Amino acid sequence: MRWIFLVLTLMLTAPLWGWAQRCFQWHLEAGTLLRFHVEAYDTVAIVGEPVLFRHRSDEWLVACDSTRGDTLFLRQWLERSGAREWTERGDSSTRTTIPHVGVTTNLVLSRRGWRIQATSTAANSVSVVPGSMFGPVFFLPLDSTCTACGRAQWLVEQRDTLVEYAVPPAHLERLYLGSVDSCTAEGVPRVLSFAETSSGVHLLPLEGDAMQTAAWTLAHGVVELDTVTQLPRRLFYATEQRLRITYRRTGTTQHGTQRTSLSAAVEVSSQPTDPR
Repeated sequence: MRWIFLVLTLMLTAPLWGWAQRCFQWHLEAGTLLRFHVEAYDTVAIVGEPVLFRHRSDEWLVACDSTRGDTLFLRQWLERSGAREWTERGDSSTRTTIPHVGVTTNLVLSRRGWRIQATSTAANSVSVVPGSMFGPVFFLPLDSTCTACGRAQWLVEQRDTLVEYAVPPAHLERLYLGSVDSCTAEGVPRVLSFAETSSGVHLLPLEGDAMQTAAWTLAHGVVELDTVTQLPRRLFYATEQRLRITYRRTGTTQHGTQRTSLSAAVEVSSQPTDPR
């Protein structure tokens, strides 16, 4: 009986052992260009104001300029942005661009998605992507040891300076719980998911004043992977944020919530273009 139990144990655990050797990392190489076609729906409810609804269509590009061992040197910029906004009272407006279009962010990441450095080419200007100053990162931080099929969930705590979404940037403290949810028969990950809690603050200079937005966020996301390129193919992201908005000069404070549902389809090519 002991031998039968041992054989059955080996049969059940062997695939997991094989999978555990395939550690997934973000497989970007110099010359890779990713185009994220983003569709997002925001619902913003501020106490004392009409509820605002927003549909955003944004196009983000991420170019890998070079790699050095485990380190990736990337550029990210917003190439196109449009939105339609309306309120429960029936007011509506449409915009076809924003000042943040063309602003380039230089990102240095590890292949595990851990952020090392982030700087903006527009550090002396003021611009914000509406609805996104506390937005998601495109490359989920992975396990510090090995992200693989058949392994347990991983937990990552990270401090982010989100220069890609606003100048001056928002600062966040994030906690991710990630997992590999689906794999091929060969043990290649094809779906990652995560739950996120975060708190952050953004300070927006205004003429004669400054608006400080503090946010507490609960989020859930799914990343569908291309099993050949080992890069994102589709992203899904849902958040609920509790907001506190304070005007520095007057001390006036507003409270509210924002709910966002975001999806992105990703195209990968090998001909990066520098918008600068």
